[in-house]
Amino acid sequence: MTYHELVEYLFSIKDQKHADFSGNLSSSEYITIGVKNPVLRKLIQDHYQDSDLHLEDFECSKYLEIDFIYFGIGLKRCKTIEEQLVFLDKNIKYAQSWAVTDTINHSLKKCSFDLFWEFFLSHYQNEHIYTRRFSYIFGLMFYKDKRILTIFDYLSESDEYMVMMAEAWLLSTIAIEYPQQVFELLKKMGDQKLKLKTISKICDSLRFSDAQKEHFKSFRSN
Repeated sequence: MTYHELVEYLFSIKDQKHADFSGNLSSSEYITIGVKNPVLRKLIQDHYQDSDLHLEDFECSKYLEIDFIYFGIGLKRCKTIEEQLVFLDKNIKYAQSWAVTDTINHSLKKCSFDLFWEFFLSHYQNEHIYTRRFSYIFGLMFYKDKRILTIFDYLSESDEYMVMMAEAWLLSTIAIEYPQQVFELLKKMGDQKLKLKTISKICDSLRFSDAQKEHFKSFRSN
């Protein structure tokens, strides 16, 4: 399959209702063709080894589904985590939606904390919103590693909604393993949006007891 054949195939199986739904959900300027993720994942699995499907032919940052496949195939073709991180370093700038960045972790090979941290420090202040977002999403893989608490010193308190939401997601996930440390961090924040969104995510999660949720909610407006 060539790139042009791939695009033609995606349009031949598109679902307009799904396109409308996904387009609104993706919070981006992507054109949404209307193909569900399980179909996209199967295309990646079936065609990532196609010798005539060249990544350089892909028109990135235009179609949501194309970028989903681009990153899926690009990462799958890498033989090591080091190669995957080089690929991301060069290409994450093409991602224009959380719908792309938030699926990348599932395609990554086993990664050490040191490799993650090196990548994070190189990208968490990037001018590209979704590069910054992915830097925090990447950290979800290490929520049980106590070294992830170091990231508390690198929270951007960003006004960019997509970055702030990634930070809140990461903090609420770290709180599963280190609730007291996250509690103490949030207690220092005043009424910042990041604090309030983190508490909201904790309260929405099934991984916290009612008592833990009440503990966090108790100082939400303090």
